Amino acid sequence: MGCCGAKAENKQIEMSKEQKSLAINKFQVGPDIFINLKQGDISDNYIINKILGEGSYGQVRLVQHKKSGQQRAMKQISKKKILKDQEEAMFSEVNLLKNMDYPSIVKLYELYQDRQNYYLITEYLNGGELLDKLTKLQSFNERMAAEYMKQVLSALAYCHAQNIIHRDMKPSNIMLASTDPQAKIKVIDFGTAKRCVTGETQTQVIGTPLYIAPEVIDKNYTEKCDIWSCGVILYQILTGKFPFEVKVSSLQQIFNNIKSGKYNFTSKEFTSLSYEAQELIKSMLQFDPNKRPSAQKILDDPWIKEKAREEKISKDVMNELGKFRNESNMRAAILQLIAGSVMSNDEKEQLTSTFQSMDKNKDGQLSKEELIQAYTQVFNDELKAKHLVNEIFDQIDQNKSGKISYTEFLVASAKQNIILSKTKIDQAFKMFDKDGNGVITKPELQDIMCGIDIDNTEWSQIISQCDKNNDGNIQYEEFVSMLLTVVNK
Repeated sequence: MGCCGAKAENKQIEMSKEQKSLAINKFQVGPDIFINLKQGDISDNYIINKILGEGSYGQVRLVQHKKSGQQRAMKQISKKKILKDQEEAMFSEVNLLKNMDYPSIVKLYELYQDRQNYYLITEYLNGGELLDKLTKLQSFNERMAAEYMKQVLSALAYCHAQNIIHRDMKPSNIMLASTDPQAKIKVIDFGTAKRCVTGETQTQVIGTPLYIAPEVIDKNYTEKCDIWSCGVILYQILTGKFPFEVKVSSLQQIFNNIKSGKYNFTSKEFTSLSYEAQELIKSMLQFDPNKRPSAQKILDDPWIKEKAREEKISKDVMNELGKFRNESNMRAAILQLIAGSVMSNDEKEQLTSTFQSMDKNKDGQLSKEELIQAYTQVFNDELKAKHLVNEIFDQIDQNKSGKISYTEFLVASAKQNIILSKTKIDQAFKMFDKDGNGVITKPELQDIMCGIDIDNTEWSQIISQCDKNNDGNIQYEEFVSMLLTVVNK
């Protein structure tokens, strides 16, 4: 396959304009180094299965990754049918998603193109839309609503901390990861999302009319528009209705009803809710966005605190975290590939719960202070906690951002016999070894990481971290040795 592997080894990779828009110019450990625009036949890497949905742009199909066996979703977008602004929106969405690293946000795996289509490969979320599930339940209570809303707002708190506004929060963009009764939600569709400068107001009227905030209609809004939309969603799932009249003949009348500032807080369905639920909804639907709470503040609201499940810090997870050591950025990159693309949601569940419990300011990352606070809770000894954190923080923070991301935490806190099981190591090796001959060549390494726009000298330095016999390639035994050496010390 591909734009990378087909190039001669002694030439720098040539990339298209679209590829360059997604490329990074240095080897910096992070999940995004595996997400780039690849060319070639997608069936070389995926088994194409049933159609999940169809739209004006193309199809969404269920696919299976040949090397890992994972089921994923493939959005096929016809180049002939997609308009220029839609194409730009697609690349904008990819650029946002490739850098997002949070459990409640849909994960983007890969992006391909051939002459006819673009192909976006994402998580397969087979639990359906949240609202569909709720309407089918025989019993539904505020506790369930609080649990789901907490997950939605956690995703938004992460986005807003990254200066990203979703701009189209609605029930159909809240999906369940699986059919399991305890399945977690995933926020999807970042096609209209935008990264903005702190304090900068937006002017483009965008979103779905029934969930648009009044200030969006007035073309002067910030991230607080997402809070309004979630207030409408919460009102809807708890009462079965909207907070304003929607049986009207025109879009303009819906907008007028939204902008009236008069919402139905006196209906039987609304007044039967708990006082705390009523007060939270009212605060989220404040007409003045400056009076609306942030997503981070809502996560500390009495209704969320009382009704939603509280994440717990696992002592076992913290013990694994304290043992983590790493010796090369190549090893760290491979571990992040395993954590992001091979580990199952079940294997991540306890790790995710601990991560979110430690994240006190709800920004979706862990600071050194939050890590110290968590270890103080485990050890009941702040001095011991500070000493340990000072020893391990730089090991965990692989991209030297000063914060620990979700995937960095997964890598460092997972039990080594899970993240580095023979099965997962074999799957990871096969992802690199495109032709299956038991050797990873430089072009194959470039193929999986071809979004990295660096020269041959730097590539050689990266390979040397694994290549112990100096033949310019990575043998299976060298790959395994690099991953397990630190563990065995």
